[in-house]
Amino acid sequence: MFGINFSSVSFKEISMLILGGALVYSLYYLRTHDNIFALPAVKEQPLTIQPIEPLVVETLKESKVLSPAVLDTVEIPDWLASKDDYDLSNLTADDLLDLARVSHEQNHDFFPDNQNTLVYLLKAKELGLESTEIEQLLTSLHASLYDQAEQAIQSYDAEKLTALTARLKSIDSNDTKITTYTDQIGVIYTLKRLSQEITDHIENNRIYEADQNDAVHVLISAMRVDPTYQPLLDLKIRTLRLIQTQALRAARELDFSIADNHIKIMNELDDNHVITTSTITDIETQKQSRFTYLDQQFYSAINDLNLNRAIDMIDELTELEIATSLLSGYQALLTKTQTYGAHEIGDEFNDILNIGGTGPTMVVMPSGNFYMGSETAAKHQRPRHLVQLNYGFAVAKYEITVREFKKFIESTNYQTTAEQNNKAKIYDGGTGRFKDKYNINWRHDYLGKLADANLPVIHVSWTDALAYTEWLSSETDENYRLPSESEFEYLLNTNNTQIYPWGNGEPTQVWGNFSGAKDKLKRSRIRWREGFSDYQDGYWGPAPVGSFIQSLSGLFDLSGNVMEWVEDCWHDSYTRAPKDGSAWVNRGCNNRVIRGGNWGSAIESYRIHHRISAAADLTDPRIGFRVAKTFNY
Repeated sequence: MFGINFSSVSFKEISMLILGGALVYSLYYLRTHDNIFALPAVKEQPLTIQPIEPLVVETLKESKVLSPAVLDTVEIPDWLASKDDYDLSNLTADDLLDLARVSHEQNHDFFPDNQNTLVYLLKAKELGLESTEIEQLLTSLHASLYDQAEQAIQSYDAEKLTALTARLKSIDSNDTKITTYTDQIGVIYTLKRLSQEITDHIENNRIYEADQNDAVHVLISAMRVDPTYQPLLDLKIRTLRLIQTQALRAARELDFSIADNHIKIMNELDDNHVITTSTITDIETQKQSRFTYLDQQFYSAINDLNLNRAIDMIDELTELEIATSLLSGYQALLTKTQTYGAHEIGDEFNDILNIGGTGPTMVVMPSGNFYMGSETAAKHQRPRHLVQLNYGFAVAKYEITVREFKKFIESTNYQTTAEQNNKAKIYDGGTGRFKDKYNINWRHDYLGKLADANLPVIHVSWTDALAYTEWLSSETDENYRLPSESEFEYLLNTNNTQIYPWGNGEPTQVWGNFSGAKDKLKRSRIRWREGFSDYQDGYWGPAPVGSFIQSLSGLFDLSGNVMEWVEDCWHDSYTRAPKDGSAWVNRGCNNRVIRGGNWGSAIESYRIHHRISAAADLTDPRIGFRVAKTFNY
């Protein structure tokens, strides 16, 4: 189509024609190829994550420096290694400068390979061309290269940054930026590799594993490399969403311990992220709702004395990790209720009888420890030993009265020991002695007359007292019994440091119905010769219950009025005695223990440690009893 006469064309014209063709080809190449930078060879390094304890995510904060082994390393290729692929040897220095100008005007400073401003300038300098224009162009290229490299860093374009770094290296292999860019290329490849690992873990549902080979641990390591890398931020959101789902599910299933573990992991990933904070708010709301429910159910269980449920409620409250002081309050109330039921120490109550009416007035006693016996007393009061009453019990406020005992007799038609024997002892006011008299029983007083209803019942044996407690238990469906000997001594004086319940000497005021030198039998000259020398209480014989001073434990007449039966068998000493407050009972024992003094006792009988033995079938106008009750919850 076109004819050219080569014989008339000079060599220079042919060269320019070839150069022009090359420029045209270069422009065509630039317009038709988007990916102008080939990927450099990259050395892959295995990922190494710092050890992280499973589920103890707080330890992750301790290590702030990423191990160098985590980062990928790269080698910058020699950009001009393939310069011979495109022969420029037929071009003069001026030609190269002209081509440099054209490519620079067309913004082809660094590409395509061997056909850009930089390669032309470097080739021109290689041919010895030195000019201000070349230096200016090189300076401009340097600045442009730095600018494009920073843009590549901002866009995490490792391929472009590698190509630019290679060109920078060809300009000046000692440029300090080369190391900076090379390290950044390694960071970018590391971020991409770690991002892929995180994605794989998520797709394989390895969010958090004991072996640390999971999305969370890799993500934390990757965030240490660059916390602003958008794919990591997206993966962080994705991971937080997955953990959030697990945390909320655990909370809905009331497993707040698991939910809290998930929150700890979320906090480590990003404690300020809205996903984390909203999850915490949601779970705290559920915790508060659960706490309100458990709190109500606990007190309801306590009020109903459903202690197994109360224990379950405390266990569930513990899982909420509420304040220790608050949890201690629940536990204290549970312990008190297990010991005393709905009662408080010092409370008075009367249990309902099935036949109608109520049982004796009972007083709730404090539990505690004390030393029983005395090392300086008689053998049967030794050895002194520690007794621990770690249970809840109540004791009758008064000695059992004639009125109360009558309910028992009428309900059961029980025949007492005195009724079976058809006799009992009474006090003879004429002689000042005790004698047997027929037809005397629980209905009579110490003189053999019909007793007032509010007098303590006397003429009852230990067997009679036991029968009354058994009847009372069946009538109330409660655990009534006689007091144990250790309970009786404990209540006489809990600190056990005195001789008498009131102190170490004779009473200085009217404390109870004791024998006193100033007392006398009406219409008689008989006086107590072994009583307190300067004491008068106004009674000769038992007084109506509650006539004197109430003890610190809320009871009346423990030390005087009438002696009282207790549950224990008689033993000559306290060797091997129970140390838990229980009665010391041997099968088939005949003698039981009597505690306390009576209206006509010798002074020693009012002492705290005083105890005597009596046959279980003994009746006497100086002996009565009171009842105790164990709380079983």
